[in-house]
Parts: sequence; C-alpha cells; structure tokens
Amino acid sequence: MKLFESKYGYFTSDGKEYVITNPRTPRPWVNVISNGDYSIIASHTGSGYSWRGNAGQNRITRLYQDLIKDNWGKYVYIRDTESGKFWSAGWKPVMAEYQSYEVVHGIGYTVYRHKVDDIYSEMKVFVSIDAPIEFMYIIVRNDANKTRKLDLTTYFEWVLGNFPDEHREFHKLFFDPTFKNNTIFVKKYLGQFPDEKGRWNNTSWDHIAFHSVSLATKSYTCDKESFIGMYGDERNPIAMKLEKLDNKCDRFGDACSSLQVEITLNPGEEKKVVFTIGAAKIGEEDPNLLAEKYTNVEIAEQEFEKVRKFWMDLLERELVETPDDGLNIMTNYWAKYQAISGRIWAKSGYYQVSAGYGFRDQLQDSQIFFSLRPELAKKQILLHAEHQFQEGDVLHWWFTIRGGGPRTHCSDDLLWLPFIIQEYIKETMDYSILDEVVPYVDGGKGTIYEHCKKAIEKAFKRFSPRGLPLIGENDWNDGMNAVGTDWKGESIWLAHFMYLLLKEFIPLMELKGDSKFAAKCKDVLEVLRDSVNKYAWDGEWFIRATKDDGEKLGSKENEEGFIFLNAQTWAVISDITDEERKRKAMESVKKYLLKDFGALLLYPAYTKPRSDIGYITRYAPGLRENGGVYTHAATWAVWAFALMRDVEAMYKAYKGICPPYRSFDIDNYWAEPYVTCGNSDGPISPHYGRGGWTWYTGSAQWLHRVATHWILGIRPNYGYLDIDPVIPADWDGFTYKRFFGDTLYTVVVKNPNKVSNGVKEIVFDGQKVQRVPILSDGRSHTVEVTLG
Repeated sequence: MKLFESKYGYFTSDGKEYVITNPRTPRPWVNVISNGDYSIIASHTGSGYSWRGNAGQNRITRLYQDLIKDNWGKYVYIRDTESGKFWSAGWKPVMAEYQSYEVVHGIGYTVYRHKVDDIYSEMKVFVSIDAPIEFMYIIVRNDANKTRKLDLTTYFEWVLGNFPDEHREFHKLFFDPTFKNNTIFVKKYLGQFPDEKGRWNNTSWDHIAFHSVSLATKSYTCDKESFIGMYGDERNPIAMKLEKLDNKCDRFGDACSSLQVEITLNPGEEKKVVFTIGAAKIGEEDPNLLAEKYTNVEIAEQEFEKVRKFWMDLLERELVETPDDGLNIMTNYWAKYQAISGRIWAKSGYYQVSAGYGFRDQLQDSQIFFSLRPELAKKQILLHAEHQFQEGDVLHWWFTIRGGGPRTHCSDDLLWLPFIIQEYIKETMDYSILDEVVPYVDGGKGTIYEHCKKAIEKAFKRFSPRGLPLIGENDWNDGMNAVGTDWKGESIWLAHFMYLLLKEFIPLMELKGDSKFAAKCKDVLEVLRDSVNKYAWDGEWFIRATKDDGEKLGSKENEEGFIFLNAQTWAVISDITDEERKRKAMESVKKYLLKDFGALLLYPAYTKPRSDIGYITRYAPGLRENGGVYTHAATWAVWAFALMRDVEAMYKAYKGICPPYRSFDIDNYWAEPYVTCGNSDGPISPHYGRGGWTWYTGSAQWLHRVATHWILGIRPNYGYLDIDPVIPADWDGFTYKRFFGDTLYTVVVKNPNKVSNGVKEIVFDGQKVQRVPILSDGRSHTVEVTLG
C-alpha cells in the first residue's frame, strides 16, 4: 500500500521508506546519513557530499550549495563500450532518458534504481555503523537479449579539511594522490590549524582519504581536467569519449578521484560492484586496511544489514499506532531519524552546513534519546555543560574540532541546561547526573547541579527594575538581535520560560538540600508572575518584549508585528497566568496566527527593516521568523492548544506542520514530505506554504515530543507514567509501546464514548490504578486506558 502518494513519490505501507518516482522534484529531496562520526548527504538525483566530524571543518568531498542545480556529487557513470552511450547510476549528472527511475530514501540508506537502454542498475549508498567509510554498492543487470559490455566510472572532487575551499588555485597545490591495489589514496599537506609554534599553513591534514573498488580497475585518474575536459562539464565529460582514463595520479592538477572498471553481462545476468570512500585518522587508523576490509561485496552486504538492524533496534524502542498515518510515520521513524542522524550526529543538512553544536539547539534535540537510549542524551548534556563559563554563561555555539566559539550575550542559552536536566531526570529517574563533575570552559570544575545553579544565578542578575528578565542581545529568537543590546530591554517569553523552569527545578534544589536557594527561586517565581501579569498583558494577548527605550513589541500599539506566538503559547505552557488570560491569548493566536500550515511566529510581517529590532525585520515579509511558520515554535502551539483542551485547534496546528500531509499540495510545499522543515512561508509570501530549511532544524525532536507527550498524552514523570490524551473525538483509540531499560510498557487507549480527553479508568496489569508506576523488572506490562 502506498501512503501519501503524490506526483513525485509515496511512503511505503510501514512508513519506513519514501520512494521517489519522478526525479524532477521541486527542490532536492535528500537523505542525511550518519554514524555519529562519518556522514553523507545523498540527494534524490545522485548528488551529495561527505564529511567526517563536521561538514565545515573536515569536509571530504566537494559540494557548493545550489538548490536549483543540485549539480555536485559523487557520481557513477555507466557506459556501453560498444555503442558509446552513457548515463549515470543516479539521474544526475547525465540526466539521460530512462525506461524507469526511482529512489528509495530509507532509515540509514538511499537506493537508486535506474534502467536505461535495457540495463538495470541499483545503487545503495550508506555509511558503516562503526567505521569511517561509505559504500556505493551497485548491482547491474542486463535485461537485453544480447551480451553487453559496460564500464562503470566514478567521479568526485576532494576537499580534505576546511570548507569552503574558495581559493582552489591555492588549495590544489597541497594534494598528494597515489594509486595502488585498485585504490586511490590522497594526502593533503595543508591543515587548517597552526603547528606547535603557532605557525599557520605549516601542518598537514590529519587524515588520509581513499577511494576504492572491489574489481580490478580498467583505468583511473586523479586529475579533474583530464576527466571533465577544459570547458566541459559533468553531464558530458571528455572521459566518456575516451576508451580509458589517463591513469594520471600526481600533484600537478586539480584533485579529483575516478576509478573505472569493466564488466560483461550475458542476457539476464547481473554483477555486483562495490565502491567505497573513506578517511582514516593518521596514527590511529590504517587506510590500507580499511579499504581492503570494506571494499568487498560480501562485507558490503553485511554492513548494509547492520545499518538496517541498528536503526530499527534504536527507533523501534518506542512505537505508536493511531488512526493518523502521518503522525505514525513521523513519530515512529522519520522525526526520530532526522533529529538523530541529521541534527545531532551529522550536524548538517542541504540548506545549512554546520561546523559545530549550538548550546541550546542540540540540548533540546537530545530529548529524542529519552525514549530510545537515555545514555546518549546524558552524554550530550554533559558535553554541553563543558561549554559553560564559571560565571554561568555559555558559548552560543562551538566548533566540534578543536573547540572555540562566541561567548553568548543571548539571554536564554544558559537556561536550557537546567531545563533539559530536569526533563531528563523526570523521564529517566537518573538523579546521579546532578553529581557528575564537569569542567567549565574557562577552568575549574563543578557538579552538574552547580552548573545549573550558576546558570540560574547568572539569569537572576539580568532583571529589569520591573522584575522582568532582560533580553540582552536576543533570546530564543536570534533575529531580535537589536532589541536589548544595552541590557535594558525585557523579554516576556523568557519570563514565561523561566517561570516553568524554576517551578520544575525547585524540587531538585530541595532534594540537594539547597533550601536557601530554593526559597530565593520561589520568591523569583512570585515576582515573575506578578510582573508578567502587571506589565505584559496587552488586553487580548501578552506582549513579546520591550526595547531598550521602553517601546513595546508584540503590542496592539505596533503597526507591524503586533502579536507574537511564543508569548502566548508559553503563557499557557508555563501556567504563569490565569485561565481567562490563557483563553484570550490563545483565541488571539487562532484569530491572527493559526493558519493552514501551522502557526505563524508573528503577525503582521515586518515590511521595512528596523535597526532597533534586528535582522528578523530584514527577512523578506512572510519568510522564516518574519511572519512565516517557524516550525520549532509552531510545535509549541500544539503543546499549548493541548493544554487548553482545544482539540480542533491543536490538531490543525499539528497537521499543518506534519510533513506527510503536505503531499497533497506538494508543488506548493516544495520540500521533502518525510522530514520537518525549519520554516514555511506565511500568507504574505507569493509562495504561501512553501517549505524550506529541511533536515537541519530543531523542529524534528519537538514534533515527536508534542505528539507523544501532549497529543497522545503519555509522559514519564519521576517514576510514574502520566496518561492524559488529547485526541480527535472520532479516534477509536491508539496503542503506545515504549521500553524503559529492558522493561516494555504497552499502553492501549480505548475511546468508546468518542471524547477528546478525560481518563475514565486505568488498568495496570489487570488492576485498577490511579497512576501507573514505571518498573525496572525486565518484564512486559500492559496498561489499559478508557477515556470518558
């Protein structure tokens, strides 16, 4: 059965794969494949690139972002050596007329199936689970009634280190390729870091790259001009007009890599070829051994099965089954896979190349591991804590190779550490994390609890005389980077966020015996609540902020940007105000912000740049945060509507940003329907509903979390499982399965009375209970819930 079928493709019946049947998609539809160390992007056309560690500091192969052309990649040409006709294993770069073409993006792999001139080829691209190597595993079959002689030729360009390598005439001087044993090895005598005496351009790249093939090579080249030809291009390179490549492999050209092998196929016969690309750390890994071990058909098949098993073992530790196929697909597989493979491990996407971690960003993303492998969430949390200063503030982001990054003047970054810590403990009961000792970035050490306390104390020093937190250079919305640079402007969203954080963290303070600080935080809670309700209520909604000069933003007094989403949703989420103001605020959200494709971040969009607000006003109107649907914040609207029990608005807010549902207007959406986009255009844009900035966005984890915790309403809470679904009344119910360690919980929710919320009865292992305990006994437990 095909799910969410469009003119370009569909989901398979189990939701684990997306099949693209037409390569002329509105934008490149890609897969981001990573093992946490080595990563690749594979577009549906066969384009893409590779890196190790991060895509900015340790790029392996070249790609310059061009969403229109999608014309950089690691390509495989297939040529009939008798007729001279050639095409490519992916649609790009040749774009030949084909008999059939489809691409399968799966969890951890992409498969290209192509048939041209009665030659069928299938190319699987994937990355080893535990080695710095990628595979292009190709099966070629002769569907003609005569014997065919073919050659297969790879082609791509090297970077080997820092990207972009804009001064190529300089960089090309340092490559040193060699060929032996069907493998091209490449060193680069230019590293991006200074030597032991601080001298730049005086070190080598600290890896050796390689490209290998499982068959004996017919020929090879390491020279771009030899392959492409002067004034040629990848679609029609000079190499495809020559019987063989020139076997040139020296230091005097522009470095590329190309291996050519020859095969003969009888009618109906198929043969298998494996190409690999990898990068070995000098002094730690042997590139010869890596190439020899993995460039093998049998090993490639084993590695592919290991990839499939790894991802299913990980992702299927939590599964849902609801009447909503889109929710099932995203919650079970694609949102989790996107958050882990793309956001946390690869740290990159087609729309954005990242060289590091954002402090607040991947901290939030780490919540995806809570239901899968909590130890990986803990590892991420401890890593972030190491990038805090003794004063309590943090690096806004940092490079993952050699460190370094900007010390933030952003007012919310530091507070995500205690927020995620309390969420982690709530779900895992791992209180020991509070006692983990972690260094500060500027020296010294402290327990995680001390790190969290320093962050809160630092935030307490940043309050206005009115008892509201200062916005500083910006808060969650980086684009508001001119609102409070003099440290006088206030953030109402930050007040909401701090209110929730302190409420949740105070019990942990008391657990640690820090009663004096807990009492201080309780006083701040009262101040925050009083100040927000006294100064921030604008009659029908909460204002967003005040500028350094006192002007309100997100107020009826403003001509543009008179209502902001986060100031309303987090008033509900934090419970900082009374029910009447919550209701009015969310009614205003429905009136001005909730649209067909999710909730807008603000309304109306800014049409003129304002240097007193920031670059949010410089985006084209209706794009990204400037009056578009910024998906990260739009997920929080789902959360808030669920808390308000406004099921119609909640479900509209969810389905508007649930990618599979955009299959029904796919030419309007443009983006991949299997992963969340960072944003979609608002109504003022001529491309209303257009998606962009996919893969590398923090929205994936939050889309998953609002589905499980606030729509399905199943939330671990300090040793108990709180169950509070808010679902469409026409649902008969749903099933939720999740492991806690080695203990499996199956929650079956029945809705015989056709209600949208309200739990009538809970039966745990045959016994009625008020709350469901989370046990660690290695057994399977069943929870039966009746709504009514």
